[in-house]
Amino acid sequence: MDDLRRVRYFLAVAEHRHFGRAAESLHITQPALSQQVKALEKELGVELLARTGRGFVMTAAGLALQAGAQQLLAAAAELERTVRARASGTAGELKIAFTRSGSDSDISQRIRDFRKEFPDITVSTITGWTSWNLDLLESGEVDVAFVRGNITHPRVQTHLIGLQEAAVVVSKGHPLAEKASLEIAEIVDEPIVLWSRQTGPDFYDELVTHIWGDGAPNLVAEESDAEQVLDLVSTGTGISVLDRKRATRIAHENIVVIPFGTNPPQIAIRIAWMRGSDAPALAHFLDWWRRCS
Repeated sequence: MDDLRRVRYFLAVAEHRHFGRAAESLHITQPALSQQVKALEKELGVELLARTGRGFVMTAAGLALQAGAQQLLAAAAELERTVRARASGTAGELKIAFTRSGSDSDISQRIRDFRKEFPDITVSTITGWTSWNLDLLESGEVDVAFVRGNITHPRVQTHLIGLQEAAVVVSKGHPLAEKASLEIAEIVDEPIVLWSRQTGPDFYDELVTHIWGDGAPNLVAEESDAEQVLDLVSTGTGISVLDRKRATRIAHENIVVIPFGTNPPQIAIRIAWMRGSDAPALAHFLDWWRRCS
């Protein structure tokens, strides 16, 4: 049917059983209402009302339309609401990639808050390294990614959301383990265990430059995850530099986390998305994040 307004008009007539009262409830004239009902009958090719000298009676077709009209109008209203919500970004789907450390931080709570505030947006998440998250972003498999470091990808736009302080991680038996804090000069010659550079080249290079300048770390091992780094540190393979908050959370009994005394490395955490993306849910999420920050 081309015009649901005619269905609404017919439903008013059916409910009031009187053209005059129905027209009054709709705030239109009786002749205009009668004309619209006749147009609906012509459109459907059936008689909905059998006119009599004293008014009308509902036909079988009219009764059938009346029975389904409320459901039809409710479905149309819901469809309109859904379309408008998706266009505004308050409904739809949002795919998010976390970093390994980001999934442990306040970011997770913020995502829970977003889900609660916008239940019509289906949020799905995945966790990976910064470089992998950027690949997912570029391929369109996720809409937004949390990444570490200063991202230089030409097609990716980012927004800084926080800085995480790094700390030194040593085994309990290490000579530095009794220190309350450490300076960079005290660790530059130590054997170092770091995460693999390929998991986040920008952040890796920033950290190495911050601590070793133009030099190079005495690198004895690289691992893909902080948990594996800590396992090697606990055996005395070397020391490491990790996100202080996460290292403290996941450290086991043979690990000591020591803050830097001055000039600690700062790990930049950013939201990243593709330049030119027109996904309404993404725009809504970014706007919400900025407003809540």
